[in-house]
Amino acid sequence: MKTTVIAVTILTLCLLHGCTPTQQAAKPDEKPAKPVPDFAQVAAKLPIVESRLPNANRKSQIENRKSTDPALVARGQTHVYRGEYLTDISMPLGGIGAGCIQINGRAEREYWRIFNSFHQLHLPNSFFAVRTKTQGAESVVRALQTSSIGPFEAMNNLSFTGEYPFGWFRFEDDNLPVRVSMEVFNPMIPMNEKDSAIPCVIFNLTAKNLTDKTVECSFLATQQNAVGFTGTGKIVGRRYESYGKNRNGIIEQDGATILYMFSDKSGDDPGYGDMTLVALVENAEATASWESLDELKEYFSDDGKLKTCESAGPTDNGQTLDGALAVNFDLEPGESRTVPFILTWHFPNAVHAFEEANWIHHGNMYAGFWKDALDVAGYVGDNFDELTRKTRLFHDTLYASNLPHYLLDRLSSQFSILHSKTCFWASDGYFGLWEGTNRDSGCCYGNCSHVYHYAQLHARLYPSIARKMRLQALIYQKDDGNIPNRQPDGSDAIDGQLGEILGFYREHLTNTDTSWVHNHWPKVKKAIEHAIAEWDADADGVLSGRQGNTLDGNLGGSTSWLGTMYLAALEASEKMASLEGDNAAASRYREICQSGAAKQNETLWNGEYYIQIPDPQPRQDYGNGCHIDQLLGEWWAKQLGLGPYYPTDRIHTALTSMLKYNFRTNFQDFKFTERKFVDRTDPGMLMITWPIGEKPKKLIRYGGEVWTGTEYSAAATMIQNGMLKEGLMVVKAVADRHDGRQRRNIQYEGHSGNPFSDDESGKFYGRAMSVWSVLLACQGFIYDGPAQLLGFKPVWQPENHSSFFTTADGWGLFTQKRTATEQTELIELKYGSLKLREFVFEIDEEAEPAGVSLLLDGTEIDANVELKGRDIYLTCERAILLETDSILTVKIAY
Repeated sequence: MKTTVIAVTILTLCLLHGCTPTQQAAKPDEKPAKPVPDFAQVAAKLPIVESRLPNANRKSQIENRKSTDPALVARGQTHVYRGEYLTDISMPLGGIGAGCIQINGRAEREYWRIFNSFHQLHLPNSFFAVRTKTQGAESVVRALQTSSIGPFEAMNNLSFTGEYPFGWFRFEDDNLPVRVSMEVFNPMIPMNEKDSAIPCVIFNLTAKNLTDKTVECSFLATQQNAVGFTGTGKIVGRRYESYGKNRNGIIEQDGATILYMFSDKSGDDPGYGDMTLVALVENAEATASWESLDELKEYFSDDGKLKTCESAGPTDNGQTLDGALAVNFDLEPGESRTVPFILTWHFPNAVHAFEEANWIHHGNMYAGFWKDALDVAGYVGDNFDELTRKTRLFHDTLYASNLPHYLLDRLSSQFSILHSKTCFWASDGYFGLWEGTNRDSGCCYGNCSHVYHYAQLHARLYPSIARKMRLQALIYQKDDGNIPNRQPDGSDAIDGQLGEILGFYREHLTNTDTSWVHNHWPKVKKAIEHAIAEWDADADGVLSGRQGNTLDGNLGGSTSWLGTMYLAALEASEKMASLEGDNAAASRYREICQSGAAKQNETLWNGEYYIQIPDPQPRQDYGNGCHIDQLLGEWWAKQLGLGPYYPTDRIHTALTSMLKYNFRTNFQDFKFTERKFVDRTDPGMLMITWPIGEKPKKLIRYGGEVWTGTEYSAAATMIQNGMLKEGLMVVKAVADRHDGRQRRNIQYEGHSGNPFSDDESGKFYGRAMSVWSVLLACQGFIYDGPAQLLGFKPVWQPENHSSFFTTADGWGLFTQKRTATEQTELIELKYGSLKLREFVFEIDEEAEPAGVSLLLDGTEIDANVELKGRDIYLTCERAILLETDSILTVKIAY
């Protein structure tokens, strides 16, 4: 191995406190600890200026923040929801862009949104039940939920654990001789869009015999044929105005019994489609139609069987059918058995539209993958083991990270956005995103660029989806280079415009070659040139003029919020221009960026944080306000290997001031004048506060609101800059607000608290996918796919770090361990492939490398080694290929 040591002075992250989380074993049967009101206090060293505190109550809040909550850095354990912490659970399950079924904290499939509408439909007569019988005793039947359905009595109690895409219900009822649990999930495999878009939900029902006797056991699954539902109104029993000509049939296939639900409606009818309910058991009990709940229970209670009916229908107009499957088995003492059920659907005649803006797309992409619900069922059945294995592998790899459990839950919970009605995937390939969802509609149309530029999760898990979104944006680009903030023809928004450019560079880094930039650089160049011409006519790097933005208004003048985004977009454009050999453009963008960094820093710094200098003509301004997004471009830049633009000491001070002025442990003394997204007893971080001077008379909107999407980006910026515990404090605040306990009188549908829905303008709000940046910050992730470069500089526990990572075509687990004599890096690829030539890691400040080795699956690979400050680079002569289950090991001896 060749070793070259070059001493280069570099800026490195300052790791705070040196705390080592203690790993705790998961105890899913324990009750969750009572929430600690003052949960996350890290501001002992923050300067306190009493004259700038809004009122006296803040003094006690600041004092409380001086204590340290060990839960911030503890590994924690699997979160178990019980009692009142089940009241706002609503977990959406279904394929990406395929509609969803939302299951609540009572284990009810409460809302059915698979019928090409947003309507929160309750579908009658669709539930699971269990029957048990011990010799000499009466049979016991319970619905597998904590609410009764006619004669089917409810379970006494349950607990729930949710780590998306998995939800686990554990039922409690002393009248049963068995313990019953239910696992629910949809296939979700990063890098595999098709298998993550299957219109299905999987239910694994498990019973374990708790007695010393043999127990007869049966599982019942009953389902209404809802073909014909058109998205409005209410179903009463089996009656709905658009029902009619509905048919059910029982199909036996190898290893499966299928209740097939369809209709004789024409193929162009809005309600046309079909459904299946599948038991992955041969020769299960089955009925295509049952008449009443009383009769169904009578048959099922007697011996676990059903009244035989092989087919039923067609029904009269306005009527449908209910069918059922049942699986019977005996359990010996201590024995358990799991029975899988699968629900699939196929409703091809979708209309995804906001007609006022001509945003209209038709059909569902899944209809191009599978011809009907039977085809879907066949695909899932044939691939059941692999779909389950890979989905579990993804979950298990993510949760193998030794980050705090509440952070892992925040990461996984936002996967639900892709599986909710917030997004659709039309038959023409268009990937559509509302900002969020309402009860009966999408909220805010058009793949809104000034919202979705915050989102990072989808781009890291499914890079091809992110590239699709960038290309869709370029389709609607105007001749002058402007990219409308809403498709197809919205207005201009500076943050949306700059975010598209930054997203374009991100999509380059998550590719495997430079073709992405090569094929699209002319349009991207037009986009950055439009930004310069529109908002920086003198090309000095300082913005001016009317600037539409995500606060739904028109700001003016110079800000660090939009200014740093501008600098990051300029540097990203410089990198792309250089790749294309467009040296004149690269030089131009570099000069503007350097000028802007100097001038913005000189003019916008007030000694504590960065402010706005408005234009002479007042617009919707914030002036001396302390803005949660004041360093948003620095956040973006760090994720892309760019920046910084401002001095690191000022960045640190500005972040400290954001905590001092914007973070609150509660809102008891706060006057809400805008939308309310947080309960008064909960913590959170305000968008903008004005600790110095007066508010502008013509004021920007939403300053007094709390948005999780911006809290996550602020938290990540803190962690990126060495403020680990401070960033975790902000994330913990969001986690504690989404603990499953319903808060009332909150904006949008009047409640919040759902762990699977961070709300803003609607439920399942897309901006919250910014949470993925917190993971990237904790692991110090560095990746350039075309350059075949991968690196990690963990801020979280650099001495003992494990975290999930993704690349262009694969994902896996990164581990770093430090001892007094050695630092070891492990890159375990769990899925896909990964081609690499260069690696970078950060060594301990006190360490002096004595030798470095690089091994792939135990075989040593030659590499040149170069030390730049505390960064150690390994460069291979040729690229090496990691495939599924490959392990790359780097050992750095001290």
